[in-house]
Amino acid sequence: MRRNVYINRIGSIMALPYPMRMLALALTIVLASLFSASAHAQETQPVRIEDEQGNTITFEVGEKAFADTVTSFDPGDPMSKQTAEDGTLALGLPNYERGRGIETAITLGCGGVLELQFTDNVLIDREGPDLHVFEVGPDVEPTFVSVSTDGNEWNEVGGIEGGTASVDISDVADAGDVFRFVRLTDDGEDCSGNYPGADIDAVGAIHASQVIELAGALLFDLDSSALRAEAKVRLREIAETLEKREVESATIVGHTDSQGSAAYNDSLSLERAQSVRTYLTETLDVSGIEFTVRGAGASEPVAPNDTAEGRRRNRRVEFIF
Repeated sequence: MRRNVYINRIGSIMALPYPMRMLALALTIVLASLFSASAHAQETQPVRIEDEQGNTITFEVGEKAFADTVTSFDPGDPMSKQTAEDGTLALGLPNYERGRGIETAITLGCGGVLELQFTDNVLIDREGPDLHVFEVGPDVEPTFVSVSTDGNEWNEVGGIEGGTASVDISDVADAGDVFRFVRLTDDGEDCSGNYPGADIDAVGAIHASQVIELAGALLFDLDSSALRAEAKVRLREIAETLEKREVESATIVGHTDSQGSAAYNDSLSLERAQSVRTYLTETLDVSGIEFTVRGAGASEPVAPNDTAEGRRRNRRVEFIF
């Protein structure tokens, strides 16, 4: 809708006399930039949301805090009504409204399992609860919660039930750990009614870091850590973005696919992260931001490595801040 508004506005501007046309175009571009910056700032400002149990939860990175993708859904037995079997209902901000039924939430079914992924942020550990699950109804139905860095190896962090829907991941998180995946498993005890199992409206990272991802193919040639010319343009844009957001520190993480040995992938991913940092600090002279680097190798995939597309997605560099 906004795009169409700008197109119509520009069409009207082009009919103006030349001097007025240039001034109007300049003003339109400035206003569009301000609108975009304002929208982004609003999107990443902390938000406070009240759940069905009356708890108010603050999410540090705003709307970006919530799960973005369903990676797997295994409905329990018995399953729920068809209207509540769509896993995507658990994505994004909570949108359940009392009196509307549970059509805006996914019902897991008796013993059902739902796996979700964060893409523009990662779950991190800080003092207090780190993750919140929005369930529909006055009571939280017993559900087991696990987290993962790669979607393969899972760490159980406890359960939610009664009036408690937040979990602390400190028992499974070491310093610097980030988690991209969350698994919810219904306990399989209450299997009666039309909607057996937990009814999940949204899953949000209370404590999170934002992520900017760059495709490896844009930055580097195959088996190389030397930056391509195209990469330098994109890195300049990233530097400007970080400075505009007044970021004080960021971690640059290199990733590879699973082809080759673990030792080779670990080394290559670290060298690539170091190349990015060197360009930012020495060539662009980015000041005021402390960059650390890490090579993750193939240990933190965002997609399966058994397809060419999955491997392409896994070859990347991330800025985490």
